[in-house]
Amino acid sequence: MAFHGGDIETAAEQTGRTRWLDFSANISPLGVPDSVKQAIVQAAEHLSRYPDPYQRKLRRALAETHRVLPEQIVCGNGGADIIFRTLRCLRPRRALLPVPCFSEYEEALTEAGCRVTRWYLPEPFQITRSLCEALENGCYDCLVLCNPNNPTGSVIEPGLLESILETAKQKQMFVLMDECFYDMTEDPEEQNSCIRRIDAFPNLLVVRSLTKRYAIPGLRLGYGICGDVRRIECIRTTGQPWPVNTLAAEAACAALNDQAYQMQFREFLQQARPDLQQGLTQLGFQVWDSHANFLFFRAKGMSHLDLELQEFGILLRHCDTYPGLNADYYRAAVRLPEENAKLLSGLKSCLSAGACGGAQCLKGEV
Repeated sequence: MAFHGGDIETAAEQTGRTRWLDFSANISPLGVPDSVKQAIVQAAEHLSRYPDPYQRKLRRALAETHRVLPEQIVCGNGGADIIFRTLRCLRPRRALLPVPCFSEYEEALTEAGCRVTRWYLPEPFQITRSLCEALENGCYDCLVLCNPNNPTGSVIEPGLLESILETAKQKQMFVLMDECFYDMTEDPEEQNSCIRRIDAFPNLLVVRSLTKRYAIPGLRLGYGICGDVRRIECIRTTGQPWPVNTLAAEAACAALNDQAYQMQFREFLQQARPDLQQGLTQLGFQVWDSHANFLFFRAKGMSHLDLELQEFGILLRHCDTYPGLNADYYRAAVRLPEENAKLLSGLKSCLSAGACGGAQCLKGEV
């Protein structure tokens, strides 16, 4: 099983500590919207009935939100569920996978019997036009992309993305595009989202999730959007027949209608993300610009920074499990200002104590 952030139970077992400030999971610190809580309570009255196996109400709500057809949407038990079911359905033979990236892609491809070729993102961990050359020169039938990328937070330049999609289309290559963090980018109308391209590229499927923005990872709700309705139907019939439970379906509909929460989250992120980035930079870390609700940074020579922070009750995502990254890369979620201040204070204490070489190590002086 892949390693993830947000595993508070394991941290508690290892340390005996039960209260944590979790920067390892990229979840909205604003909490579950009241509208979602109310929808869950009301939906509980219907738990004696089976959920709708076709998710009709939910798909209509998603179709209205994204301005697509309900028939172009498949829903599942989180974004990872859509990824696994899609690849089980399509059974690609050889895939190109830019890394570092979300671990479930390679796990799902391997489970589907696909041979995976890793394409290592060149510094500063950004998709470049050389990816098109790799697609043109290789014999791939599947490409998996993440935009914004996890864990780097980088986005693909729109013109380059169009070239990649055109190349894949010409090569009759399926493209699985993970946009689970896209609603956090500075593109509120989503003009550059691949959802706008599904009709032009029927070989493209876009994966989305409501987990991060609405702080509902415990409910599990994800969906895929594709212009090819036959492919959507194939994915829908792959896996168990009730992938979305009643509570999750009603919660999702309420979240999609909560414009006030969406605005509040966007305003929060636009302020908190640059503030945290500035704080990390001032401490001497190398920090990458992010288009999601997390920051990717390097603490050169500090391979146990996550363990040091546990002494302060703070969980940080160590990125050494991502292909292409070593032990001094980390990812930190963007949380509330007072919580971000605690993270910065904990990091400063680690540096002052000389953990793993301290500030001098960061500056390359040891």
